[in-house]
Amino acid sequence: MADIAIRQQSPTAFYIKVDPTDNVAIIVNDRGLTAGTRFPDGLTLVEHIPQGHKVALVDIPAHGEIIRYGEVIGYAVRDIPQGSWIDESLVELPTAPPLNTLPLATKVPEPLPPLEGYTFEGYRNADGSVGTKNLLGITTSVHCVAGVVDYVVKIIERDLLPNYPNVDAWWA
Repeated sequence: MADIAIRQQSPTAFYIKVDPTDNVAIIVNDRGLTAGTRFPDGLTLVEHIPQGHKVALVDIPAHGEIIRYGEVIGYAVRDIPQGSWIDESLVELPTAPPLNTLPLATKVPEPLPPLEGYTFEGYRNADGSVGTKNLLGITTSVHCVAGVVDYVVKIIERDLLPNYPNVDAWWA
């Protein structure tokens, strides 16, 4: 998990930047922040930004990447000056690739030391081998993509799960 950087102007003015490569952050105080709010890192808001909404940490050119969680979440439809509110009207979503072409992982974690002396709650088969239930869970890190998840679930049910009869259960 990436370190979460929290910047504050006063005890009531905060933004959260999750990944060092992010060029947007989220305003988290109750009523948002007003134009002119200045942070110690030099960021000055050019307009009111509501709580839970994105602020541009740098100038983002038209068609430039908007990066959150270290991932491209969209592209700017026009130049977005540093300190501006980034709402959905300023973001063009990337074209989604077909599900069957997606890589298994986009970021490979560092290897962990080998586990020794541990057990797991699985099932012992008649031949002495062991196994687990194959459960598929789909979740989001933000609520704003709930509609996308509903759409993806329909595609998974229709196109993907029939190819994997060994999946015992799933939920979203």
